[in-house]
Amino acid sequence: MKKLFMSTLLLGLSVLSHADLLPANPQPSASSQAARYSTMGFTQLLQEANAGQAAAQFYVAMHYQAGKDTAKDINQAFSWYKKAADQGIPAAQLNVGRMLADGMGTNKNIVLARSYLEKAASHGDNRASFNLALMEEHKKDYIGAYQWYELSTRDGMLDNKVMNMSETKKTALAANLTPDQIRQAVDRADRWIQAQ
Repeated sequence: MKKLFMSTLLLGLSVLSHADLLPANPQPSASSQAARYSTMGFTQLLQEANAGQAAAQFYVAMHYQAGKDTAKDINQAFSWYKKAADQGIPAAQLNVGRMLADGMGTNKNIVLARSYLEKAASHGDNRASFNLALMEEHKKDYIGAYQWYELSTRDGMLDNKVMNMSETKKTALAANLTPDQIRQAVDRADRWIQAQ
């Protein structure tokens, strides 16, 4: 199961913006910042990250995780992902959740992992929903697993590969759940979305 968890550690950066919420003196968009940070040298990137730029913190973490332009350091990667996650970057929240679940670069903490994964899922990241489903399935809570697989197939920041894997998992779980249990899981998914 751990191998499956690791294979679901997917990286990416998606930030939603709303034109009606932009300040009078607009700042660069998150996507333009991400494009700039993705090609920036590590030293300058680190300066931006130290200045509190969440997207830069995310990219610093990626550099440390991969050992790109710096020594590979999973502890530093976790630290920088957490800084970005705590500023609301969904992809960083996903990575912090996975790293906490696996004890990568930090102590293993399933409760805190779940919290970060739920934050990412609340932003519509179906990779986080999929990981929550795996956690429920591991605990043998098949209704809970079905609920999260259901959520990972709905609208949001969707990864098609994850959607397909979730549909396959739902089919497998449905063979062992009653129609009432499936309905209960779908209702729980609906309520979770409405609460966001």
